Amino acid sequence: MKKYIDVYKKDDSFALSEAGKVVVNFSDLQKGWFFKNICVIPGLEMIITKQPKHQGLRVDCEIARSPVNFCYNLSHPVRSIIRHGTRSRKELVRTPGSGVLAYLPETFGMTEVPPGEQIVSVCLHFSVHTFRKLFNKVPQCLKKLGLTHSGSAGERFYQQSLFDRNTFLVLRQILDCPYHGEIRRLFFEAKSLELVAIKLSELEQDSCQNVSELSRQDSERVREAYHILLNSIEHPPSLNDLSRNVGINRNKLNRGFRMLYGATVFNVLRNARLAKAWTLLQQTELTLAEIAFSVGYNNQSNFTTAFRRQFGITPKTARQEGSGCPLPQNVMFC
Repeated sequence: MKKYIDVYKKDDSFALSEAGKVVVNFSDLQKGWFFKNICVIPGLEMIITKQPKHQGLRVDCEIARSPVNFCYNLSHPVRSIIRHGTRSRKELVRTPGSGVLAYLPETFGMTEVPPGEQIVSVCLHFSVHTFRKLFNKVPQCLKKLGLTHSGSAGERFYQQSLFDRNTFLVLRQILDCPYHGEIRRLFFEAKSLELVAIKLSELEQDSCQNVSELSRQDSERVREAYHILLNSIEHPPSLNDLSRNVGINRNKLNRGFRMLYGATVFNVLRNARLAKAWTLLQQTELTLAEIAFSVGYNNQSNFTTAFRRQFGITPKTARQEGSGCPLPQNVMFC
């Protein structure tokens, strides 16, 4: 399957009916897919994907004049390999419960989901023109994108983190939207702006932290450790092994995690495990023991204790109350 992204016409606006929108070849989608490509407002598309366990998925992408992307995967790992022009390729890994803000013009590559994984995701694609119009003054945290009110957008940008409780709640409201027609479109517009506000608030907080304490090289090592950790939540490396693998001492690694991700290495791992467990409870028929093992808990009792401490309810209660169960107010993600 091949996906082409170019949300612009010559005047940098967007029209659902014209070539240049986000296009997916529906004939390649497997039976059981739920896929909605929704024009929320001119210049903003929302893509909602749901699909049960499958044989694996690979999507080849070509991005011309890039939109500004907000992408959230709730239930599955995603591996992407991208390249800009003649530069060397770069591998990006997203785990369940992670969100990405990206601007990647002139990029091509591929994205794949391993077999046996259920896919649930929500993506927002803004044209640069439409995204700029959201602000009377571009927030300081977006200056790195070069999104000023004049001239073209700036350098490529990719920021990834585990999303918080507020983001999780908004995503579930989108997936469970009870409205239809124009009311549904208005609801999606409001929720899209809410997701943008939450993400930019997160970026503002990050920019206020004294990340200068980490050198650029150490920051890259911390980010490498983050991806290693979230790609191996079933059997994660020890803190000593993780720090050794990326070439940074454990104290600096923990400090770097707190600076970049707002939590220690242990808490990032725990939150990722429990976020995935919540999704598996809502969207699969795996037993509690199987879910516990799949997120790295060898003891179901320990899993239940950690889950109740995180969400305020037991795994059994979360499953019984189903997809309508509201996310408790005391949930703390990274």
